[in-house]
Amino acid sequence: MTSFTTRNACEYANSNIEYIKSQTEKAIIADGFEMSKYHVYKALNAIEKSRLNFVDCGCEGTIESLEKALFYLKEATKAESFNDSKKSLHIALESTTIGIKVLKTFEEEHSSSYGNNMLVLNTKDAIDQHNPILMPQGEELRQHVHNCLLGFETSLDNVVNQVECKEAQGFITKIHEEARLTLLNTGLSEPKKQYYQRVKTIAHDALARLEDCPLD
Repeated sequence: MTSFTTRNACEYANSNIEYIKSQTEKAIIADGFEMSKYHVYKALNAIEKSRLNFVDCGCEGTIESLEKALFYLKEATKAESFNDSKKSLHIALESTTIGIKVLKTFEEEHSSSYGNNMLVLNTKDAIDQHNPILMPQGEELRQHVHNCLLGFETSLDNVVNQVECKEAQGFITKIHEEARLTLLNTGLSEPKKQYYQRVKTIAHDALARLEDCPLD
């Protein structure tokens, strides 16, 4: 069951990241800036919706690559011209491509050892089957979640340091609020509780650094 759960998560992760790559490529070769932004937003939406799926798969290198892609995709939407946005889009595409390669290597290295060695977060398939899976506990779980969100933490650092203060504040506030609301769900598994609690903490710390935004 552990093997099936992790393989399933990684298969979805692979499909998702290929989709993100294709939308980024379409954004680069789009006929105009508005159409480019349309494809960028589709890529951004795919990253946000599949974030936990990548955590379930367990490939930290791909998560870090996607967090970098996420940042530069957002930068592309804020560019003053289509040509300027392409600079960020090419970096995002490069990061996504690296993430695909890392994920492929990860799957190859662990294809024969899922059953014994992988740390698997709770997924819908595992819950529905009511079968036990190998799950990290205590400090091990905390460290696993921490490692999975290193890229996310770096991404927010970049937002704090490089994005206009009020805009950064609004963006991070939204992340903090979404995590807070998610944590109100009493049905969350322990791994997901720790995941969203860590997201909330990282966002809170980032907002603390933006408290002195200059007044308009």
